[in-house]
Amino acid sequence: MNIKQILDEIASENSTNQKMVILTKYKTNVLLKTVIYLAKSKRIKFYIKAIPQYKTNSAPDYTLNKAIEDLDYLIKRKTTGNNALNYLAELLSLLSKDDAYVLERIIDKDLKIGMGTSNINKVFPNLIEKTPYMGAKSFNAVEAKKLFNDGNCFSQVKMDGRYCNAIVRGGEVEMESRGGEPTVLTGCKFEKELETLKYDSVLNGELTIDGVPRYESNGVIASLIDITKKQDDRGSEGTQKKLDAFTKKHGMSYQEALDKIRFTVWDTISVDEYYDNKSNTPYKERLNVLKTICKNLKMVSVIENKEVKTYEEAIEHFQEMLNRGEEGTILKSANGTWKDGKPKWQIKMKLEMDIDLKIVGFNYGTGKNEKLISSLNCETSDGKLKTRPQGINEDDMEYITKNQKKLLGTIVEVKCSGLSQDSSGNFSLLHPVFKLLRDDKKIANSLTEVKGIEKMIKGLK
Repeated sequence: MNIKQILDEIASENSTNQKMVILTKYKTNVLLKTVIYLAKSKRIKFYIKAIPQYKTNSAPDYTLNKAIEDLDYLIKRKTTGNNALNYLAELLSLLSKDDAYVLERIIDKDLKIGMGTSNINKVFPNLIEKTPYMGAKSFNAVEAKKLFNDGNCFSQVKMDGRYCNAIVRGGEVEMESRGGEPTVLTGCKFEKELETLKYDSVLNGELTIDGVPRYESNGVIASLIDITKKQDDRGSEGTQKKLDAFTKKHGMSYQEALDKIRFTVWDTISVDEYYDNKSNTPYKERLNVLKTICKNLKMVSVIENKEVKTYEEAIEHFQEMLNRGEEGTILKSANGTWKDGKPKWQIKMKLEMDIDLKIVGFNYGTGKNEKLISSLNCETSDGKLKTRPQGINEDDMEYITKNQKKLLGTIVEVKCSGLSQDSSGNFSLLHPVFKLLRDDKKIANSLTEVKGIEKMIKGLK
């Protein structure tokens, strides 16, 4: 049985489990395994945008195995442009109709068998590379202080946009999410800028929209990706209503929004390092490369960062960012390497503290919660700090709604990320979240006590 017949057998079955049974039946077929890898691996790229015209050989003496070996000329870009198209056309014309079909499926990166990477890897363990992602460990003061034993660190603004990897190869850009899903934003300015880069690399960063709050931009970008995919699949057919709805909702056109997307990056490694899940280059060197890459780009920016020499400087920068309204910071060792996972040399700087406050008011929600209290108005015992904690679960919302009179003036425990102060000197809390009602307490914390709690946590946690 040739490879096309095996692919057809898998494609003809609707059940995912049965597809896997069929694939398992042929798991010792080395050529099939090679075909699947070349077609499914994101590491492999052929730099061919369309299959050229050709005529198959009715009496071929050229094998699919040999043709696959010869694809190395495309993968390594030993031939490009029209020469590459002519080369592929010649290869296809040497094959039988069935083998030519398989070669097309490889070039198109689509076997048309209805099987995803995860199920293929269950049959052929670790055959297709998973998308790597380097995150940061949760805050721990002891571990954060240890980072400085190895030299200086970088304190960087922690963003809250849409995570994105940009893989730049041969003047082409592929973007994918943390989970490896395509991030399709055809026509955006930052992608066009990345296409001008002279050497291949992978950039890690997040997408935001200039002039739009981060918590809103994620939704806008999700809508743009949805519309772009539909346009790429079916042209403009069926998308005009979505385009009109998008403009009405966001006050800007689809293209205007695309042009405002900013790609803020914090790391870069080579394409091979990315698919090998590691790089031994120290972060300070990778950061310098990143600055060089982005030097003349307008919609691609390097993350705001500050080199810090001590843990105290890191805490000071962290607090500056919180007071500015940022989510926090990430502390990174200047000598840290790159690896898949959450290495000990990258730590989220996150201050969490619990405060007892007095309930002075109630706020009804919207939508499905329009008849329920979804947030509280709270203040310290001296009234010098006012805040509005949210995040109340459904059971607590129902209880609070029914017992507002009884709860007015009682104590609630609130979790937050520290103090904030506006330009007029008014104190509040950063990211306040309802924790629980405290019927065992009668007195709320004062502003002085809250300042003391914050100071203690910064110094001792």
